[in-house]
Amino acid sequence: MSSTLQTDVVIIGASASGLMCAIHAGRRGRKVILLDHAEKAGKKILIAGGGRCNFTNYEVSAENYLSHNPHFCKSALSRFTQWDFIAMMEEHQIPYHERDHGQLFCDESARDILDMLLSE
Repeated sequence: MSSTLQTDVVIIGASASGLMCAIHAGRRGRKVILLDHAEKAGKKILIAGGGRCNFTNYEVSAENYLSHNPHFCKSALSRFTQWDFIAMMEEHQIPYHERDHGQLFCDESARDILDMLLSE
């Protein structure tokens, strides 16, 4: 006997961006399925930034991105800013520090970011 799974959103790829998409779709009341080829979600997050995860930058702006449609980046970055992600970090009490050119890294481990995303 086969069964049918009802869902609103299917996200392919459990990377940082896939996890963020799943979080926001779930917050909007959507039933989400997140698919990935890896055994565990967010595997690449753990090696980002030498294991400390360069999670955002104080200097994020649409001008830093190349696109055929420059308004896309402006629109996307206005909906979820670096300050929104920093607020998530602070809400989860994950310590971080700034390095060169406004880059932000976890004080401890990239595992902190992955655990935060999975808990959301």
